Amino acid sequence: MEEQPMKGFITQSAYDQLIQICSDAKPIEACGIVASSGPDIDQESADNDNRCVIDTIIPITNTHIDPTHSFSFDPAEWTSVYYDMQKNRQKLVGLFHSHPRTEAVPSSSDAEGFLPASELSYWIVSLQNIENPHVQPFARSHGHFIPMELVLA
Repeated sequence: MEEQPMKGFITQSAYDQLIQICSDAKPIEACGIVASSGPDIDQESADNDNRCVIDTIIPITNTHIDPTHSFSFDPAEWTSVYYDMQKNRQKLVGLFHSHPRTEAVPSSSDAEGFLPASELSYWIVSLQNIENPHVQPFARSHGHFIPMELVLA
């Protein structure tokens, strides 16, 4: 039996907001978190996927020394956002950042900066074709990024 690809569920409004945040940040890499305010979705419809529907996009200031080619979260802002999420009963589903000039494929620096045992999804927005941005979610497994199927929910 062929293994089904994991799925990344996101609402249309969150998807549109994600693209807008990344487009507005160009030429630097936008970054932030993707979160869910609702309950996990039905297990049968999601199989063994990350069962949250992303409905919240929270940008975090990119403080990397070279923000046009890499990103790092502003530590104070990241801490504040995380505590606000807890207070609002939101679930951290993943991280996002943009590739202003390249494809939505994890770079070596993406791999180096990713949390090693993380169950978070990793969303890359390619603005290589600004008229048709490409959003690609990934899961991380055994040191590799595995493409996920993007599902508008």
